[in-house]
Amino acid sequence: GSAGPKPGVVLKLERGEEPLLGDPPTAPIGESLQAPGTGEKELSLADRVKLLQALESPSASVASVAKLFGISKSQASRIGRRREQILADWHTNANPLRKRKREGKGGQVEDALFTWFQQALARGERLSGPILKAKAQELAQSSGRDFEATDGWLCRWKTRHN
Repeated sequence: GSAGPKPGVVLKLERGEEPLLGDPPTAPIGESLQAPGTGEKELSLADRVKLLQALESPSASVASVAKLFGISKSQASRIGRRREQILADWHTNANPLRKRKREGKGGQVEDALFTWFQQALARGERLSGPILKAKAQELAQSSGRDFEATDGWLCRWKTRHN
């Protein structure tokens, strides 16, 4: 049968336009790499949000949206089931270009540092790399964790937290 007219959000995506979803960061639908060994295309966080927007349309099917993004129906369905987590990451200003969510070796230290970082920004403090590394060391010592805040760790932490 006929799928009927395409929903507006799908038409916008096909034209390369950005659908609206509040104020989070935006990124174009890009060429995504395939996940190693899976045969599936890895979508960035921004692309997953766009896919979720396309799925919201009452006349859009999982199959049509999957075809638009060049992924399988099962992958589109999995993304749809993880809707809340994906949107939570999007609204907490996670890196919109990341394709996988990897945790750093610091774990709780990194989470505590990010919380402190957001509070410091809200107070209008000026922050730098050495300040962040020193605070991470302080948080690690106070929690009794064995942790070394290196330049490489800081670079990866910045990328993970946009």
